[in-house]
Amino acid sequence: KRFRYCGYLPHVPNCWPKTDGVSSFEHLLVRLELRVAVWVVAAATLVGNLTVLGGRVLSRDDNKILSLFIRNLAVADLLTGFYLVVVAVKDLEFRSEYHTHAYYWMSSWQCTLTGVLAMTSAEVSVLILSFMSVERWVCITWPLAAPKLSLEGAKFSLACIWCLGLTIAIIPVVYYKGQQRFYGTNGLCFPLHLDDPWVPGWLYSALVFVGLNQVGVVVILMSYTGMFCSIRRTRANTPLTLGDREFAMRFFFIVFTDCLCWTPIIILRIMALADILITPKLYAYVVVVLLPINSALNPFLYTFTTTKFRSQVRRFLTGHGICRWPPRRDSDSEATRTSFFRSATCRLTNGRELLHLHNCTSQAVEDTTVAEVSRISLLKDDSVKAETKL
Repeated sequence: KRFRYCGYLPHVPNCWPKTDGVSSFEHLLVRLELRVAVWVVAAATLVGNLTVLGGRVLSRDDNKILSLFIRNLAVADLLTGFYLVVVAVKDLEFRSEYHTHAYYWMSSWQCTLTGVLAMTSAEVSVLILSFMSVERWVCITWPLAAPKLSLEGAKFSLACIWCLGLTIAIIPVVYYKGQQRFYGTNGLCFPLHLDDPWVPGWLYSALVFVGLNQVGVVVILMSYTGMFCSIRRTRANTPLTLGDREFAMRFFFIVFTDCLCWTPIIILRIMALADILITPKLYAYVVVVLLPINSALNPFLYTFTTTKFRSQVRRFLTGHGICRWPPRRDSDSEATRTSFFRSATCRLTNGRELLHLHNCTSQAVEDTTVAEVSRISLLKDDSVKAETKL
C-alpha cells in the first residue's frame, strides 16, 4: 500500500514499498510477463473488434438491428484495446526510469482520459450485454407477447446506454477535480483500488464495481439460465440436434466468460474493503489480463463462431481461389436465424391468419429452430395447429 507516494519523491533512491504488484520504482509494468500480456491482449482486442466492425460495415446485412448491437459492443470493446495500447506505450516510454515520471503521469490529463476510456468501455459493455440478455429472455419466455423493438427503439436504447456509461466515467473526474485524482491513484489509471481500498473515491469505485457490475453479472446469468430452461422444456421430447449442442456450448461460454471476468474482480474488491490481504502479483494479473479479457473474447463469442461468419469467410476464400469447399446451404442467413429480429406469420389450419409474430432480439445463438419451438409449443397448449411461414 501507499506505493504511489514514492512517485512524489523521485530523487529518493530507495523508496518503500518497492512495488504495488503492477509497477515498480523502475518500470510501469514490473514483470516481463505483464509487458507481454498487455501487448497480446491489446492486439487480440483491436484485431478482433476491428474485424467485426469492418465485416459489419462492408457486408450487406439485412438485419440492421443485429448489426447495430454488435457494432456498438465492438466499439465499446475497442476502447479497452486503446486503453491497453496506451499503457503498453507508456511502459516502453518510462522503462527503467518510471519513478521520475510517475507523479506527472498519474496527475496528468492523459492518465485521466485513459482511465475514462477504460471505465466507459467496461460499463458500456456490461450494460449492452445485460440489455441483450434481458431482451432475449423475454423473447424466448413469452414469444407471442414479446413487444417489438424497432430500429429507432434500439438506437434510443443504445444512446441511453452510452450516455449512462460516459456519465459513470466522467462524474468522478468532475467531483474530485482539484483533489487527489480518481484515476491517478496508480500507473494504470484504472480505479479498481485493490492495493489501497480507502483512497479518495473508494466508495464510488465500490458502487460501480461491486454494485452495478454485480447486478449486471446476475442479470446476464439469470437471463440466460431462464432462456436455457425455457428452451429445454420445449425440447424435452425431441432429439438433441447439432444446432442444440452448438447453442448449449455458446450459452455456456457466454455466461462463463462474463463470470470469469467480473466475479473474481467483485470478490477481490470486497476482500480489499474487508482489509483481507491480496498479494500484489494477483492484483497485477487481475488488472492487466483478467479485466480486459472479455473485450478480446466478445468477437469470438458473438461473431467469429457463428455459422454466418464462417460461411462468409468460406465464400471469400473460395471466390479468391484460396480454398475450395463443396457447395452447402447457408443455414444461418438473416432470413432464417433467430439471433435478432426475425418475423414469422402463423396461420390456422383453415388458412386464416392468426397473428404476426414481432421481431425479437437475442445474442448470437444459431439454432434456427429455438424460437419456433417456443412459439409452436405455446400454440399447441391452446390446441391450435400452427405452421410458421418464414
